[in-house]
Amino acid sequence: MGKLIVLSLDESEKNIYDKILEIVSKADISIDREVDACLDEIQIGELLIIPEQHRVLRQGKEVNLTNIEFRILYMLAIHQGITLSKEKIYNYVWNGEYLQDDSNITSHVRRLRKKIENDPSQPEYIQTVRGVGYKINSVKRE
Repeated sequence: MGKLIVLSLDESEKNIYDKILEIVSKADISIDREVDACLDEIQIGELLIIPEQHRVLRQGKEVNLTNIEFRILYMLAIHQGITLSKEKIYNYVWNGEYLQDDSNITSHVRRLRKKIENDPSQPEYIQTVRGVGYKINSVKRE
């Protein structure tokens, strides 16, 4: 497997990361295999994601998620602030060829929002980026 080294002094980390993702997707290289290797706990606002235990806590209380809901949340969390296409999310969660069926992802995100958001109709965590996909925002703890 080859390595990609990027050195840029004039661009932000986000721009560099976006360019890397663009290069990787054009080269038809999958970086999803590395996703499961990131097993550190992730704190986003009131949410604590514990990958090793496949658990999510909100304000210290367990949130019961399905495997698919957990994988969607985890994928968004490790790419915090970055918009992920529905295709990218689909490929990670279902490990298969994307069939342009957005309703499957949309319904899982809707159920996930009901479980983690204070008001699912005005989500703080999972934001929809119209025509592209979803991203998770960093939310300040109160």
